[in-house]
Amino acid sequence: MKTKLKHIPIIIALFSMTACNYLLNLDPITEELETNFYRNEEQCFQGLVAVYDVLGWGAVSTPGTGAASIPFEWISEIMGDHSYAGGANATDGATMERFNRGTLNGDVPNVRSLWRKYYAGIYRANLLLEKLPNADFRNEATRERFAAEAKFLRAYFYFDLVRLFGNVPLITKTLSGSEFIQVQATPEEVYAQITADLQEAIRVLPTYRDLPATQLGRVTRSAAQGLMMRAWLYYTGYYNQTQMGGISLQNIIAISEDLIQNSGHTLLPRYGDLFNPLNANNAESVFEIQHSEKSYAGWDNANRHVADGNLSVLLWSMRLNPGDRSKYADGWSFAPISRAFYDSFSDLDMRKAASFVLPAEEGINYLPGYQDTGVFPRKWAALREFQSDRGDVRVNYPYNNPVLRFSDVLLMAAELNLQAGEQGRALNYYRRVRERAMGAAANVTTVNLDLIYAERAWEFSAEGHRYWDLMRRGMDYAEMRINENDLEGIFVQRFNREARGLLPIPNSEIINSNHTLKQNPGY
Repeated sequence: MKTKLKHIPIIIALFSMTACNYLLNLDPITEELETNFYRNEEQCFQGLVAVYDVLGWGAVSTPGTGAASIPFEWISEIMGDHSYAGGANATDGATMERFNRGTLNGDVPNVRSLWRKYYAGIYRANLLLEKLPNADFRNEATRERFAAEAKFLRAYFYFDLVRLFGNVPLITKTLSGSEFIQVQATPEEVYAQITADLQEAIRVLPTYRDLPATQLGRVTRSAAQGLMMRAWLYYTGYYNQTQMGGISLQNIIAISEDLIQNSGHTLLPRYGDLFNPLNANNAESVFEIQHSEKSYAGWDNANRHVADGNLSVLLWSMRLNPGDRSKYADGWSFAPISRAFYDSFSDLDMRKAASFVLPAEEGINYLPGYQDTGVFPRKWAALREFQSDRGDVRVNYPYNNPVLRFSDVLLMAAELNLQAGEQGRALNYYRRVRERAMGAAANVTTVNLDLIYAERAWEFSAEGHRYWDLMRRGMDYAEMRINENDLEGIFVQRFNREARGLLPIPNSEIINSNHTLKQNPGY
């Protein structure tokens, strides 16, 4: 989805986030409302853009609070074992320390904002799916494609939601006032819906190979296949199951083979090229969340999600002292990278230099923040050349987020084939990723689960996958990897085993449901 899709004016009135029990009682600013919109293909396309738009929300406000920062990749890394909380000082990073130390509760604004974000996306997808059958379309194939894209996006939102909270309401239609109080579905039911939505997307959508260049960034069959692989591995691992929604190991291997052999995706020769904003939607990117510098939005604590930029860039970049003359722009120094993790990279691994900035070694005049390790992610480093000339530069960095890359597909396929006893195929897929990073020094002769996990850690540093990889390998493994206690009491990480790594259900939602929603254990 290039910027022309991202920035089509959306004249739909503000969507009511009914699944969250947040109703916006505002007078319409146009004459077009949900009740009389979605009449034709053009209006439905705008509705589809509105569903995509939720993907990029990096901060969402909740009643009684300002906007809480919630980039999924950023939160996920702080909960894992490779990043700390950070920020300017211990007070600045207090909320992130609660993610880092497993001491959350249902009143933390970021937790409420995550819940609100995903149910807003689900509501928009459900609304579009209900309106599509009665709209005027020039051809039925376009209507079917819009529906398949909306179902992929609904599956995407539910997958993040169920990983974060575990027991969530499953809502597949818009709700009337009498239906606002919803019970929690079982994870099995939610994953069955994710499976059904992704199967429909796989059936209908074009592959990446067949996608016109003007449509890059829109969901493809390849993206749906890759998300199915990720969801299958997580569900079967975390819940110790052998199938997901009727999809067996052999079924998911067949899906992975079709993606690898027929999608047109490939590894880029140079790892560092993956994260250059000028190289968005490249051949290795299977699905990429689109961000842009074109918004006129400012730092609005009530409506910061209307900005189109990647908020992780601001949050994750180093703080600079006044007078710094480097190529970098100022950041907030959250989620500093563990020095032990940085040191685990071989100096021969091209990913080491491509993934991290060490300001002290580059002569950057930076200001150490809380839990400073001297290591920051280069993938999200704020660069002056990409600062916007509109709105607020802090919320307008145009760095896309490659949430699903072909290297991930290969490593997931290696893991699946290991489960099936297909050692040769697993070794081949693992070798392709390892050799891209290490060249002749790779020396790949064998593969096992520990090697794949190590490779995933190096390949996807600061991309938001690590916590979920730990969770799906089991509670003992996650606890062993995450728990860390520094002698000085500064670098402390804790895994909330009683909660099985899940976040608390927001207390406001429990209250609004008349306590129909039940809190997760451990809170």
